[in-house]
Amino acid sequence: MATAYDYIAKNKRRSMLLILLFPISSVVFAYIAVMLFFFLWSGLDYLRPTSYLTFSSTLSVFHAKALRVCSLLLPLCFLTGAFWAMIAVKEGDKILLNRIRGVRELFYFEAEEAHDLLENLCIATGMPMPQVYVLEDSSLNAFAVGVRPEDSSIVLSRGLLEKLERTQLEGVLAQQLAHIRAYDVRMMSMIIMCLAFFTFAGEILVYGTERENVDSWQEVVHPNRISVRVPLLMYVGVVLIGYGYLLAPLIRFALSRNYQFLADAQAALMTRYPKGLSKALWKISEDSRLEALDHTDLLGMLCVDNPHAKKTLFNRLSGLWASHPPVEDRIRALNDMDGLFLHLERPK
Repeated sequence: MATAYDYIAKNKRRSMLLILLFPISSVVFAYIAVMLFFFLWSGLDYLRPTSYLTFSSTLSVFHAKALRVCSLLLPLCFLTGAFWAMIAVKEGDKILLNRIRGVRELFYFEAEEAHDLLENLCIATGMPMPQVYVLEDSSLNAFAVGVRPEDSSIVLSRGLLEKLERTQLEGVLAQQLAHIRAYDVRMMSMIIMCLAFFTFAGEILVYGTERENVDSWQEVVHPNRISVRVPLLMYVGVVLIGYGYLLAPLIRFALSRNYQFLADAQAALMTRYPKGLSKALWKISEDSRLEALDHTDLLGMLCVDNPHAKKTLFNRLSGLWASHPPVEDRIRALNDMDGLFLHLERPK
């Protein structure tokens, strides 16, 4: 039977594999994009009234041009992908935090109880103390970022600090520490950073700097917002955006949702009080949406509860198409664990 240590080792291997595969995937993606571009160009050239070549001849000519472009472009793509992977490893957590509006450092005098609880948990588990941030949002949720446990950060919403009781807050902090210890945070941070390379570069090519000054996708696609750009840059930008947004759901379905059950179980073992986390999960599920994460679906996978999930009866009962297991199942699992700690006295 696989243990928690096996799970941690697997996440470490996956993270390193992702770092190695990112430059390779950049090369493969660039090759496909170049070939598609020249294929479309050859079709347009063949349809010209003055064209005298057959379609196969036209395609062969443009295929040779595409290979010449790839011989120059692909090494550049590999070096760029390797450079970005290095940045993601060293500065990934800082970049992610800087991209989220409303996040700032939570000082000790602002939330002494939260800092004390987190410090006690770190001492008990032998983990380094993460940096604590607050997201100014009245909803209830939390998530962690970072590629190394010693450089990780935990982000708590303002609503979480104000509306949860002490034992409930302790359960949430323990759950985030469990994600950090299991290297879920590193794997997801690397995935987000890799996808951000494509989507951010594509948005710059399509929208320029105007993308940074809008608050919603509806405003972005407004005709008055889109600048007139070179068709080639527009093509590259659209392909980059499409790659990022199409790959994100595939990654979501490829990852197992068991990581949330494992984090919940580890949190219960840390606190010896599963009821604290189970009550917190129920409160959070009632108001988990964080506006600052509306356009960051993958980061929502590390939240205590998915901030993007629609609270429909079907989703609650089946959990189909969800990145998190149904809250009811997680609470039921925690309640089953509660019998293991009945001999311990904890505050209600």
